[in-house]
Amino acid sequence: MSDLSKHYTQLVAIAKGWAIKNLAGWCDETHRDLLARHGAYEIAGRISASSMNMPQLAAALEDYEKRGWPRQHKFNAKSKGASTASKAIPPRIAMLVKLWGKLGQAGKVKNASRQALLVFCARQTAHNVPDLDSLSIAECQSITEALKSWFAR
Repeated sequence: MSDLSKHYTQLVAIAKGWAIKNLAGWCDETHRDLLARHGAYEIAGRISASSMNMPQLAAALEDYEKRGWPRQHKFNAKSKGASTASKAIPPRIAMLVKLWGKLGQAGKVKNASRQALLVFCARQTAHNVPDLDSLSIAECQSITEALKSWFAR
């Protein structure tokens, strides 16, 4: 199971916990019915999210979102001592992350983590890449093109 699949499976479990607390009449059986509607099948005598692939997990999460599950956890940044202004992600970096995630979903990358993306970028640029912000525009462009061609294969 890829890192992204594991993450989505964990999100389904989190959404289930939210639903049990916040939706009237929601129980384990209702959760398993929702999973079965999206393609889950029985493992060891019960319907399991681990039997689902990425599109099925995404559909189940979308179903929870339609029921009101707030997918992004909001925290009080002031209590952490950080500024409240969030940093905008440049489109070129968003594209790198998006393509890397798609390669992971397609099974072309064994490890679709951010750290693996940084290692790939370091190999492509022939220098250490501590974070994606340290890449120049030209480097981002060349890595994006490499990822696109890899995805097309």
